[in-house]
Amino acid sequence: MLYQTRGPAEAVLTASLRRLARAKPDAFDRLGPVRKGAVRVAPTDLPIAFEILPNGTAGSVRVVRPAAPVPADTARISGPLKTLLAIFDGGGDADSAFFQRQIQVEGDTAAVLALHNALEACEVTLADLIGVPTRLRPLAERLGKIFLRGDRP
Repeated sequence: MLYQTRGPAEAVLTASLRRLARAKPDAFDRLGPVRKGAVRVAPTDLPIAFEILPNGTAGSVRVVRPAAPVPADTARISGPLKTLLAIFDGGGDADSAFFQRQIQVEGDTAAVLALHNALEACEVTLADLIGVPTRLRPLAERLGKIFLRGDRP
């Protein structure tokens, strides 16, 4: 069912990615040639995965089946959704998650490392990633902390 509704999700996530590229172009500049490659983010607790082409304002996000073949030039990161979101939000320790086998990295590991470093250096938040409007950011960031880290209100 979730896969059949991918069109709206792809539109929203692609718009968020492009808005982030306009707001924080330095994050995408840091990727260098990696920005033209794809990164598949595959939450192990969801029946879908996200294939991200982080090519700045030309970037896109596609919803794909987790078992779909991964092209050779595509990096793949998999793990629990909460762990993946915490890493992308900067609140999780990617190195620790990798060495504790909470996440798995396959394919172009240089692309994954470049993406992680770019997100970390530019202090991208979960609100940035999902394109929350400016006026709702404080609420979204607070809710994100509660969800990702178990903080209390």
